[in-house]
Amino acid sequence: MLTQIRHIQKGTLIVVTIIIVIAFAFLYSDFDFGGGGRLGTQNCVLKVYDRCLRAKEVQKLASYYDVARDLGMGEFTVSMFGESRVDDDRANFVRSLTILRKEAQELGIEPSAGEIKAAIPTLPIFQQPWVNAAFVENNILGPNGFTDGDLAQLVKDYLTFLRVRDLIGAGLATVPSETNKLYTRAFQNYTASLINFDREKAAAGIEITEDEIRTFYDENSENLKSDVHRGYDYAKFSPNTLPEDATLEEQAKAEQAFLNAINYAYADLADPVDGEKSFNEIAKNYAGEKPDYVMIADTYEPFKMSEAPDDIAENTTLLNQLFSEALTVGSVTVPISTEAGSYYVFALTSQEDPEPLSRKEARPLIVQALTAKNSNRAVNDAASAARAAINEALESGKSFVEAAEAAKVEVEALPVFSINEMPESLENSSSIAVAVGEMGENKLSEVIQAPGGEGFMLVYVDKIELYENEEEESTKRAIASSMETGLRYRMFNSWFNQRKKESSYSRSGSSGLVNE
Repeated sequence: MLTQIRHIQKGTLIVVTIIIVIAFAFLYSDFDFGGGGRLGTQNCVLKVYDRCLRAKEVQKLASYYDVARDLGMGEFTVSMFGESRVDDDRANFVRSLTILRKEAQELGIEPSAGEIKAAIPTLPIFQQPWVNAAFVENNILGPNGFTDGDLAQLVKDYLTFLRVRDLIGAGLATVPSETNKLYTRAFQNYTASLINFDREKAAAGIEITEDEIRTFYDENSENLKSDVHRGYDYAKFSPNTLPEDATLEEQAKAEQAFLNAINYAYADLADPVDGEKSFNEIAKNYAGEKPDYVMIADTYEPFKMSEAPDDIAENTTLLNQLFSEALTVGSVTVPISTEAGSYYVFALTSQEDPEPLSRKEARPLIVQALTAKNSNRAVNDAASAARAAINEALESGKSFVEAAEAAKVEVEALPVFSINEMPESLENSSSIAVAVGEMGENKLSEVIQAPGGEGFMLVYVDKIELYENEEEESTKRAIASSMETGLRYRMFNSWFNQRKKESSYSRSGSSGLVNE
């Protein structure tokens, strides 16, 4: 009897085991066994090299893009996502990452655990003074569901990318003539003149009619809204003033203590242990004169970006962060530095969303927009007409001064400059440098738009002279190295794009990869 029972139990156990195996096969199979009773239909979101990637794996790999970007892996994320893409679709990144792993395996490239561990502290994100492991865990890894193993795999992918890129570009060298050309362009002295066409002067004579205002409002009413207003609580940390005779060692220690104190306070402000305490309540615990800093805790009532409080109104970088769409009510910013050496930490406490404007309310904005548009067109036309007149006069044998007088434009003689060392006092120096870089002597530039919509410019180059540089050879080596890095990057992308074409890539269904 006992023998029969044992046989029955043994048989039952075998049946149960088979059922469990079948259940797991259904659960983890790449096939949709419920798709209308058709066996063998693959439940793939993406397919690369005939490998099926299901939704859960695709979503996980897509999160690698956001983490890599936040960790500062710029070249890696751009190459994997696609240089020319402007959408938020992560599918191309997932495809590229899958291809990179396969190609690296075939090339025998596999960073070791020791190399991965050593690379983590050198990532760009850790070069910021307030960033430590806790910050990365709480603000980057945690929100993206990343474990230590996920981070190790991402860093492995990053190191793999760098090695494959260098392998593909091995042996590349710059052409000496190109290096010399770039060096010459950077170390030439230019004697030049500038003609400014000021948009504000043109705007003074622009009149906007009611018909124009009405038409503009009818065509753009959906976009004519009030400005976003945001209110903040904030903590401002400033370093203590050191004695004038403080040694370099004392200054370095004081700076490190200051940054450590900010990190400590920030950890409490961003993730309070007692969730019932507000940002402002916690900030007040750190306020006042402390051994390593002076801190002010205060509040900014709701304001719009164009009318920011006086003490931050000139800090464009800071304002861009405060009005970033990524911030939501309750968010706490990372410490934001100022030119004076202080750091701000903000907590977004309130937001007044934009409201549609009536035509009367929108009128000042409409007049401003139409005036800018009409005056910009007028001053551009004036600059183009002056350029044509001056060039015609130059071709007839007149000097530049005579040609400018005939065109009735004012000429400003620029201080002698080089592209490598533009005078600090020279306005719009970057635009001027770009313009003259491709010009020869006795040439007039194309019409150049001044930054910020201020108007347009013309530059006339009278003379170009190469000046002596004591570090010429080392400078040329640096230029060549920079050019080789760019060549390796372009060579890798060319090679990688070919691998993409050969990857038998296909996509079906919704992966949920857009606007994550």
